Amino acid sequence: MNKCNVCQKPCKNRCSRCQQTYYCSKACQKQDYKDHKEICVTQQPNVRVIVPNFKREYAEKYPREKSQIQLLARVQGNLQFNEDSIDKILQFNDNKIRRWRSWSKELSDFLSSPRQIGDIFARTTPIPYFSDTGSCALSFSNTHKQSLSLNQGKVHVAVGFVDLDLLLQATIVQSEDSTEQANKFIGYEGSVYAVAKTNVIVEMMMGKAPVRSIIEVWFSTVWTIETLKYFETAAKNVLQFENAPNDKPPNPTKKELHPEVRSLISHWCQSVSSPKSRKNAHDLWASTFDRADSIFAIVPNLVEPRDRVQVARHILTGEFPLMNDQQSKNLVASITMFNCNDGISPHSTSEFMLHMMPMNAILPKYQRENTSFLDALYNFLEDAITKVCTWLSPPIEMMEIYLHFQMVTSDDSGLLNSIKQLNASTMSWSNICDYFPACDFHKLIKACSGSNTVHVMSSMNWVTEVFGGHITDYDDSRVRRKILIDARKMILESGPTIDSSGYFRYDQIFKHPHNISNVFLARRVKDNWQSHFFRGQAVDNVDVSFSQYAHTHRIHELLNISFRYNHLT
Repeated sequence: MNKCNVCQKPCKNRCSRCQQTYYCSKACQKQDYKDHKEICVTQQPNVRVIVPNFKREYAEKYPREKSQIQLLARVQGNLQFNEDSIDKILQFNDNKIRRWRSWSKELSDFLSSPRQIGDIFARTTPIPYFSDTGSCALSFSNTHKQSLSLNQGKVHVAVGFVDLDLLLQATIVQSEDSTEQANKFIGYEGSVYAVAKTNVIVEMMMGKAPVRSIIEVWFSTVWTIETLKYFETAAKNVLQFENAPNDKPPNPTKKELHPEVRSLISHWCQSVSSPKSRKNAHDLWASTFDRADSIFAIVPNLVEPRDRVQVARHILTGEFPLMNDQQSKNLVASITMFNCNDGISPHSTSEFMLHMMPMNAILPKYQRENTSFLDALYNFLEDAITKVCTWLSPPIEMMEIYLHFQMVTSDDSGLLNSIKQLNASTMSWSNICDYFPACDFHKLIKACSGSNTVHVMSSMNWVTEVFGGHITDYDDSRVRRKILIDARKMILESGPTIDSSGYFRYDQIFKHPHNISNVFLARRVKDNWQSHFFRGQAVDNVDVSFSQYAHTHRIHELLNISFRYNHLT
């Protein structure tokens, strides 16, 4: 039942002009006139916004793929329904458990007391830190990373690295304390799969494998036979690493393999002789992702039909690059995605390569008329990976990479001391701060920080600690409508600054109203959370910022954070 926009009583009558806002009586409508007249025109009821028919476009290119076409038809229908039902969505009180991540008595007490915008919910019970214990291993990072400046000759420690995406935009810079030695990138990761796969990719880079093969192993469900051969050679080379110790932390600057990592790579080597087919890869990929996933909202927001078809194809098959130019006999399923042991199951639900692409570094370089969207992504990866290969290989050898299967926890003093002794110039922490109370997280990173270490990280879930950071925190549907309008205006103004040739639409975007609105609300409460996060900490060089809006981002409220502590010894 629809509700009156003023008194919230159930009603059936609505504004005759916009046909969107409901009133139970003329008195309520008159009371709301001043506020409503400002937004009535913007709702444009007489011009129904139609989602581009990407299902038909895909069917014209791939007419035999009946199940995929049916899926796209269902997704397109859902997107159109959301567009036609914005007013009802804005009135609906969404599941607050999802908005706040998890429910607890302390959260119930927090919400039941009077609240103001920006109030902090400082939960005392930490959210368990996700650790890949075999299933749902991440094939690649699921968020875009900020650019990283690495001081020449110094150490970078990456905690929770997942893959090498931090290096894609990284630069090596000179400073007064730079040295002529090679940079050291030392990674610690709690995922057997991530450590195994990334070690093989590093070996492919050092062995000068074709960049396309490196991209396929890193991102694609389907490989060429040539890639399979380069992968096998690199995997066998990694198996020559020594064993990591069982009774103490790994040696940070030694290439070692934990027994579980060695077991997985050995299994991959054995699987090379009998890879699955391309069709197997497509079927296995399609069976894992959520068929109602918001990833499909990227498709109608692309301007070119060419790009809509190609991106839909990538989402449906997981191929990157698309393998339409290859003969079927030359293609096999990814060994790393579909031939794992011990119950490891890569490609978790909702995991897509598009999420990690830094649009601010890609879109400004290309013109929509000349370069397809997927080609722009490929060109970025080709250039970035070529750069990293140059750093790793003779004669340059500007960087050494050491990757370890090891969780970094506050109760492992031996490990923390070994990291501290590295005196890292920079440390990255993925989004691990999302799983600790702020004071506990600072205690952890201080224990392994050097005297002048710059710490970089991101937070995906910070808005679950701030009242007012989500549209469901506002009960008045009039306020919600105004928030949505302001959010659309902000996206319209900011999007084209990185997308000058217009790969995407920004005037009328197809995305759930909550996701659009929260782009705006996150900016409203960001300073409140920042003050909470750094309260009581002696820090400087603090930078807490948002990335520019991009349709491909999985989390539009993602915060990029960097700082260093004062007076650490």
